[in-house]
Amino acid sequence: MTDLIPDPGRVSARRTLTREKLMTAAVTAFAERGIVGASVEEICETAGFTRGAFYSNFTDKDALVLALIQQNIQAQYAAAERAVAVAKSAPDDLTAAELVTLTLDRFDVIGGQGREAITTQQELLLHAARQPALREPYMEFADACTRQLTTLITEALVATRLEFTVPFAEAIELLMATHAHVQRLALFTGQHDPQLMRTLIMAITRPV
Repeated sequence: MTDLIPDPGRVSARRTLTREKLMTAAVTAFAERGIVGASVEEICETAGFTRGAFYSNFTDKDALVLALIQQNIQAQYAAAERAVAVAKSAPDDLTAAELVTLTLDRFDVIGGQGREAITTQQELLLHAARQPALREPYMEFADACTRQLTTLITEALVATRLEFTVPFAEAIELLMATHAHVQRLALFTGQHDPQLMRTLIMAITRPV
């Protein structure tokens, strides 16, 4: 006999899959036409769902934008975390410069984004900056991520046997700004070049 009450785990998994498909479709639509130009109907059609499915997952397009921003930042952090783990397990005879190169190369492999993803990311940030209702939740989330990043970079410094020669907070800002610049360059070149980040790290650190 068929169960009249759905299994909560199955419902949750199905809802998660629906949400992921909608977000994937939104990335493509936003990259091609921008956030204002891409309609909810278009996103739903691409994902293969109805408007009802969209609004059961997101209150409106702004909620979708915030969810995509959070997803992207979390994915980039996870990639950085895995890259630092490689440095932690690297042979002891590697130099600090070699460890930095190893970590950045690994991050590029794990966290490298294509042009569509980078284009969408820029669209999302601009949209959040324009919408007063999104600014505060975005900044709260970004601040929380910066605190996590501070811990991760501390671990990376220990793994590479380096320390900053500038105030820690300023070093974080420099690293984040350089990462953003490298991503913008990738929009036009189609390639992620870790050399600029490598040069910056070696310029603002010294061996412990």
